[in-house]
Amino acid sequence: MNTKNNRVIIVTPGGSIFRDPHVRAFKELGFECAVFNCRNGLAYNQIFRAIARRIPLLGYVKKIKIVSINNGLIKLVKRYNPRYLFVQKGENISPATLETIKGLGVVTINFYNDFEWQVIKEIAPHYDYFFTQHRVILERLWKELNLKNCFHMHHAAEPLVDPFTNRQNKYNISFVGTFNSQLYPNREKYLMAVKDFGLHVWGTSNWLDTPLKDCFHGRANGDERLDIYRKSKIVIDINWEHFVSDGISARPFEVAASGTCLFADLVKWDIHDAYEENQEFVSFSSAEELRDKVKYYLAHNKEREEIARAGYNKTVLQHTYLARMRQLFDTMKCQEKYLYK
Repeated sequence: MNTKNNRVIIVTPGGSIFRDPHVRAFKELGFECAVFNCRNGLAYNQIFRAIARRIPLLGYVKKIKIVSINNGLIKLVKRYNPRYLFVQKGENISPATLETIKGLGVVTINFYNDFEWQVIKEIAPHYDYFFTQHRVILERLWKELNLKNCFHMHHAAEPLVDPFTNRQNKYNISFVGTFNSQLYPNREKYLMAVKDFGLHVWGTSNWLDTPLKDCFHGRANGDERLDIYRKSKIVIDINWEHFVSDGISARPFEVAASGTCLFADLVKWDIHDAYEENQEFVSFSSAEELRDKVKYYLAHNKEREEIARAGYNKTVLQHTYLARMRQLFDTMKCQEKYLYK
């Protein structure tokens, strides 16, 4: 057997929460995996980036680093000889690098889990297969750029094994996410409406400048957020409203995979593709409705737990990383089935 057919290089930012689940999914499908960090070094340090925004000349450091990263990826491809290159976002992997790698006989794949049209339109044409969870982005790729190598794919999760037995339920209500009044104008309003029911918040330090500062517990790094979800009765998902109305994040899948009752604000309409409203998650569209439903479901444990279990079961059946990777390969085999409609 040609070992190249059994190898994949997975390209992710350093410390990405999506790296290890993808590695495990590829390995479960029988692949050997190598991992490449596409964001490493001083140029990607938060403090350096903040300084560079004030001193433009420091931007050259990042440009030099990006060249080094691209060269490093090409060297790894030549040495490892993979069949597939799977890139998660990879905004700094250049079109020239992708063309070089394709010229080596490697199939290039991208799952771009962000809404950055200027970047996407530059790199999507250079992949063999390009996936996005945003149907609005997909429509533009098809209609504006006439790209037929682009497809839709949701986020995923790794379900916990039996999260219901000996469940702790340490937190009544949890929220994990950033505070930014411009991007997420409803987060403070919604969370203030349920603060007195036992709210706990993790995220960026901006929360300390809000009336929710006494609910704030700092950052939830890596898999810490998953531990928070599995110890919560309710986890709230509050999305931005300024951009596209589709493309749900990983949060709904991860919450459901933790056996926790998900409350979602319906801003991302395609959550209905993934879960059934009021059967597998609880919806709300105002602070008053959120408060009323939180009060009700905290008082009705059995109903809340039935919704949580239904969401968990759906995730196990349809929304795992393994299911997504199988969808990816099925797309490559049967593209007509997945063409944008």
